[in-house]
Amino acid sequence: VLPKFDVMITTPLYYSLKEEDVTGVVTAKYMYGKPVKGTVTVTCLSVSYWTNKRNITTTMEINGSVNVTCNKLMLQNLNADESWHQGDGDYTEPIEMIAVVTESLTGFSQNSSAIIFPKQSDYFIEFMDYSRVIKPSLNFIATLKVTRSDNNQMSTEERKNLVTITAQQSDLLYHHPSFSHLENESTEERNLTVHVMNYTVPENGIIDIEFPILPNTKTLRVQAEFLSSKTDIGVYDVFSSPSQTYLQIKTKSQDIKAGRPFELSITSNKPVRKFHYLVLSKEQVVDFGTRVARKITLTPKNSWAPLACILVFFVDELGVVVNDALTVPIQPVLDGKIKISWSKDKVKPSDKVSLKISTTEPGSVIGLAVVDKSTKLLGESSDITEDSVFHELNLYSTVQYFPLVRGSFGVFQKCSLWVSTDAILEEDKEHFLYGGMIPIEDGFGDDIPVSKNGPPDFNNLHVRTHFPETWLWIDTKTRSDTDTTMEVVVPDTITSWVASAFVVSENTGLGVTAPVELEAFQPFFIFLNLPYSVIRGEQFILEVNIFNYLKEEAEVTVILDKSDAFEIILTSNEINATENQQALSVPSEDGKMVQFPIKPKQLGEIPIKVTAISSAASDAVIQKVLVKAEGVEQTYSQTVLLDLTGNKPQAVSKTLDFTFPSDVVSGSERVEVTAVGDLLGPSISGLSSLIKMPYGCGEQNMINFAPNVYILQYLSKTRQLREDIKSKAVSFMRKGYQRELLFQRDDGSFSAFGNEDASGSTWLSAFVLRCFLQAHPFIDIDQDVLMDTARWIVQHQKLNGEFNEPGKVLSSDLQGGTNNPVALTAYIMSSLLGFPDKQHAFVIKSATNFLEEKLGEGISDNYTLALVTYALSWAKSTKAKEALNILNQRAEHQGDFRFWVTPASEISDSWQPRSIDIELAAYALLSHFHQDRLAEGIPVMKWLSQQRNHLGGFSSTQDTVVALQALSVFAALTTASKTEMDVTVTAPSLNTPETFSIDTQNRFLLQTKEIAPAQPMALTVAAEGTGFAVFQVH
Repeated sequence: VLPKFDVMITTPLYYSLKEEDVTGVVTAKYMYGKPVKGTVTVTCLSVSYWTNKRNITTTMEINGSVNVTCNKLMLQNLNADESWHQGDGDYTEPIEMIAVVTESLTGFSQNSSAIIFPKQSDYFIEFMDYSRVIKPSLNFIATLKVTRSDNNQMSTEERKNLVTITAQQSDLLYHHPSFSHLENESTEERNLTVHVMNYTVPENGIIDIEFPILPNTKTLRVQAEFLSSKTDIGVYDVFSSPSQTYLQIKTKSQDIKAGRPFELSITSNKPVRKFHYLVLSKEQVVDFGTRVARKITLTPKNSWAPLACILVFFVDELGVVVNDALTVPIQPVLDGKIKISWSKDKVKPSDKVSLKISTTEPGSVIGLAVVDKSTKLLGESSDITEDSVFHELNLYSTVQYFPLVRGSFGVFQKCSLWVSTDAILEEDKEHFLYGGMIPIEDGFGDDIPVSKNGPPDFNNLHVRTHFPETWLWIDTKTRSDTDTTMEVVVPDTITSWVASAFVVSENTGLGVTAPVELEAFQPFFIFLNLPYSVIRGEQFILEVNIFNYLKEEAEVTVILDKSDAFEIILTSNEINATENQQALSVPSEDGKMVQFPIKPKQLGEIPIKVTAISSAASDAVIQKVLVKAEGVEQTYSQTVLLDLTGNKPQAVSKTLDFTFPSDVVSGSERVEVTAVGDLLGPSISGLSSLIKMPYGCGEQNMINFAPNVYILQYLSKTRQLREDIKSKAVSFMRKGYQRELLFQRDDGSFSAFGNEDASGSTWLSAFVLRCFLQAHPFIDIDQDVLMDTARWIVQHQKLNGEFNEPGKVLSSDLQGGTNNPVALTAYIMSSLLGFPDKQHAFVIKSATNFLEEKLGEGISDNYTLALVTYALSWAKSTKAKEALNILNQRAEHQGDFRFWVTPASEISDSWQPRSIDIELAAYALLSHFHQDRLAEGIPVMKWLSQQRNHLGGFSSTQDTVVALQALSVFAALTTASKTEMDVTVTAPSLNTPETFSIDTQNRFLLQTKEIAPAQPMALTVAAEGTGFAVFQVH
C-alpha cells in the first residue's frame, strides 16, 4: 500500500552556540500538492555515541506546514547528569529533529528527520586542495574556500573583509607544529621565513593561493584566517629528484565538463625543450601528445569521467625522468541528448495528454518510465539519473586513493601506470596513505511550475477504476525522426506522475533527463482506505474519505454499491436508514470520512464501487480488495516421470486422481500442472527458495548452508550451472562457511553455540565435515579446519569401532532419524569417507567391523539399516550387497515405485510421507549407486522425485540435503541427450486439453498452467516423443 503524502523537515545545517532555540519547518503535502491536515509530533534529541540520550517531545496541529523549535538549553540540562564530559561548558553535540505527521482522516503517519550541527563560528574556512609535497624553487599551490556556516550567500559587505594567509617555511626537516614561533623575535635561529598575504573573497568564495617555495625549504606551514575563523595545514615531505629538476602542472578550471576545453599550465625550475603528456581514466589511456608550449588545452570526452589523471613528463640532460600528475574530476555530459515534456502541467484523471520525447540523434534507443510519485517515498529508486550514472562510474575509478607521492616512479603509479625505462626513475622511500579528492555530485531537477485550470465539468460521471503504480514502462527505438509524441490516457489516481527517460545512441552515447512531473487532480474526489487483503467471513471497516477542494462546503451522499461478493452490515437503528448510503457535510479545502462495515463472502479480488454525489460535483471509484480463504493453506503435490528415453519415439499415458479433503475451505481449491524436461527441474525452479543465506546458531547456519552445496553439485554434473545461480549460491556458501567457524570450539569440534556449550557434538561435527568436504570444489575451505574436526571426531571412537555422542543436537529437523549408536556410527563413517585420499583408514575399518557385526546380529529399524547399508556400500564392504538385499526385501511396492515406511509413518495421518522415509529412500538410492545396481535403483528414484513439495524441496532440511544428493547422482546419469516431447493433459473440468511442448531448447524451463478444480479431480497425462520429463500436479 503506497504512502499518500510526503513529509519534509527543513532546518539549517548548523546552529549557533549563542542561540537558545534551534528552529525548522515541517511540511506535509499530498502527492497532488495539497496540504495535509493532522498532528505533528516533533522529537528533539542530542546525537551522541556515548549514551542513550533523553529527548524532548512536543505535539501540535499541522495544516500543510508548521514552524517547530527545539530548546537547546532544556536538552542540555536534561542530559547533563549523564554526560561523560561533565563541566566541559564548550562541549556541544549535534541535535536531531524527528517529525512524525499523522493524517487526521486516516491515522496514517509519515516521518522525516534532520540533524543540525553546532558551529563554532559564523564562517567556515577550509583548504579544498593543496600540494601534498614540496617542490623547491617552484610555487606552492592551494585552493581555499570561505563560506557562511548557514550556507547563505556572503554579502558584498562581508566580502570586503580580507583573508590573511601566513606561510612559514623552514629548512629543517622537523619543527614544532605550533604557530607560537610567529610571535617569537628569534625566528632567524630556526631558519624560518614567514610570508603574509592578503586576499579578497570572490563571489563564489574560492581563492587560489600561490607563492614561491624557497630552494632549501624542507617543511611548510600555512595558516588561513577570516574574521574569527582560522585553519592551517602542514607539508613535511620534499619531492625527491636526483638532478634537483622539478615539474608542476596546474589548472584554474573548476567543474570541468566533457566537451568544454580547459587549460593546463606547466612550470619547471629548469628550461625544457618539449613535454609529453598522457591522460588516463579507469586505467585506460584516453589521450596523449607532445607539446613545446608551457600551456596545454585539452577537451575532455565522456570517456574521461569520473576522474582523469593527467601525466606530464620529460627526460632531462642527466637522463632523469621529471614528471608530475594532476587528478581532475570530469563531469560527463548526459543532459541535452534527450528531452521529455508533457503537453499540460495539470490534468484530470482519464484525460488525454501527450508526452513529447526529443533526441539529438535518429535511430536511438529510448527507455521511458512514468510512475506514481508515491513510489519514490518507498526508498531507494533504481532510476537511471545523472547522479546514479556518476555514482556507477565512480565504482570503476581507481585513482581516488593513492599513496603520498615523493618520487617520479610514484607519479606514474598515481595514474595506474607501470614503467620500464633505462632512464633514472626515482622510487619513493616510504608511503603514507591519504584520501584523494572525491568529486562532489550536483543535484538537479527543479520543481516544475503548474498552471491552474478552470473548474472541471462533472456532468458525465467517470468511474475511476485504473490505479497503477507504474503507468508507462516502454523501451522503443526512434526512426529517422528525432521527435516522438505519445498520446496517452491519464490513469485514475489522484497523484503526481513522474516521468524519466534515458537514451542510448551510436554517436552520442548515454543521455538522461531530469524527471518531469504531471499533476493528476480533481477538486472533489473519493479515496478508499483499503487493506492489502482481508479474510472471507471476517468483518472489516471500509473507510471512505471524501476530499473537497471546491470553493463552497458540499452536502454529499456516499453510496456503496451492493454486491454478491460482500455483505454490508447495518449499523444505524433509525427507521429510514439504509446500510449502503450515508450523508455528510464536507467543508471547503477539507476532508471527511465515512465508514461501512462489510463482510466479504467470495474469494479472490472483489470489486468495491463507491459513489459520492453533491450538487456541485461527483466522483465514483471501483477498487479491488484481495479476499483470502479462512483456515490454513495446505499444498499437495503428485509427480509423474515421463520416461521416453530410447532410440526411437515412444508414447506413455498415466491417470492421476485426487480428492480434496472433506474439511477443505469452500472455494479455496486451486489446481496447477507443471512440466519440465529434467529430473531435478522442479528443484531448480524453486532455487530461489532453496538457495538461502545462512544465519543463526551453528545448527541453523548449516540447515541453510547444506542445500546450496547439493544444488550446485547437481547443476555442475548436468552442465546447467548458470553464472547468476552460481555466484548467488557461492556467495551464500562463503558467508555460511565463515559464520560456521564461529561455532567451532577450541578443540576442533562444532556445537550449536560453540565454546559456550559444555561439549561439541560428534553428529553436528560430522555433518559440518560432510558439507565442507562437498563444498570444497566451490569455495576455499581451510584444510586445517577439516583436519581438526576429523581429529576430534576420531577421539570419540570406542575400541569396538562404535562412536558416541558427548554433546547434544537441538534441532530434530536437522538430525533426521539418527538417534542410536549404530546409526550415529554409520553417519560419522560416511562423513569420514568423504576425504579424497584414504585418510583415517584404520578408523573407517574399525567402524566397518562394528557395523558388519551389528548387521549380523540383525537391525530391525529400516532407517538405521539404510544408513548402515550406505556406509558399507561406500566403504566397499563385503557385507554391503547383503545389507542392500535385506533393505530391498523390506521395501513397499506400488506400481513402478519402491519405498520404505517406518512404524511412525504408518500411524501418521499426513498426506505426505514423513521426512525420515524420504531420507531413508535417499540413502537406499545412494547405496544402489555405490554398488553399481542402477537399474534396481530406478523405482526408488521415481518415488523419491515424486515426494518433492511445490517449492522443489522436501519435508525438512536433512531429507532435502540427502535426497538432492541422491537425485543429483542419478540425474547426472539419466540426463537425456535429446528431448523432443509433447505432453497432453485432459480432465473432465477441461473443455480443451492443455498441451506442453518440451524440446532440447526449453527442457530446463518449468512450464505451468492452471486448471479449474473439481471434486474428485481426475487427470490424464499422455506423452509422445523421446527424452525425459517430470510432470507435476499441485
